[in-house]
Amino acid sequence: MSQNFKDLFPHEITLGIIGGTGLYHISDSPELSEMLEFVEEIPVVETPYGNTSSPIYIYKTLKTKNTFYVSFLARHGLDHKYSPTTVPYRANIAALKRLKTKNILSFSSVGSLKQECKPTDFVLPDQLIDLTKGLREHSYFNETGIVGHISFGDPFSLELRKFLISCNEQIKNYSQTLHENGIVFCMEGPQFSTRAESLMYKRIGGEDAKCINMSCIPESKLAKELEINYQIVCMITDYDSWRLDDKAVDIQEVIKNLKENNQNAKVFISNVVSFLDSIDTSVGQKLKGNTLNSISVKNIEHVKHGNQFLSDDGKKRLDYIFPEW
Repeated sequence: MSQNFKDLFPHEITLGIIGGTGLYHISDSPELSEMLEFVEEIPVVETPYGNTSSPIYIYKTLKTKNTFYVSFLARHGLDHKYSPTTVPYRANIAALKRLKTKNILSFSSVGSLKQECKPTDFVLPDQLIDLTKGLREHSYFNETGIVGHISFGDPFSLELRKFLISCNEQIKNYSQTLHENGIVFCMEGPQFSTRAESLMYKRIGGEDAKCINMSCIPESKLAKELEINYQIVCMITDYDSWRLDDKAVDIQEVIKNLKENNQNAKVFISNVVSFLDSIDTSVGQKLKGNTLNSISVKNIEHVKHGNQFLSDDGKKRLDYIFPEW
């Protein structure tokens, strides 16, 4: 039986943070300890879509005019037991929605497809190309009786991306290199690209090809379906395999840059948290209502309770992610 979040945590989450490879905690950050106070650990959450990959840690802001709540979840588990293919994406995003999360900031280690996008740089892309192989559950609306077709032309939130850039630009002596916009490719993994594949991605994306990762699909799609603003922050660890004069990327090269990237991620989060007073006006909730309008049924009023084609389990799952329907 899934947990009742009304009993677990009564406040909405303004910013939900998903940590990627190497980023398993934020409580150990000196920068963030001055900005956030730990409030509660919600144990691994049982949802109708399975269990979340880690507990969800809740914090409240200390230096904002108003009090905001921030959550953290480790995508691959605290001990990195989930591969990119086996991450329980639907459970993770459903739990964040149930906690009334308004915005998701998702960190991911990536390979660079562009010379000027260097290891330890960050990229905030505006587009993606899906190279996964259909092994992952990628929708909440792909069963008999409840078919939804959300708009995915803009996979990431423009407003949230602009807000993140603005927050970090306003911090004096902030030296992290941020690349805005461009394409992130999402491949299946867990193996890295062949040289031929890496070169192909560069040709497909042209000048806009920035980086490649293994986790923003289906995470970004699921967040969009649940009307949560979502932006991936790509933390570059390597140059993938397209530079023919270099050795092909391997895990040792990735690990070499993880520590610096994860420290930089915590500074990035600290900068964003310091400006949360303006996030509602800067970002807003423009996705609200989009999902209901995307569902293909003859009578939209009967999408859930009067839908004879939707199973009882399907209705329970829908109640979990959209109780307001």
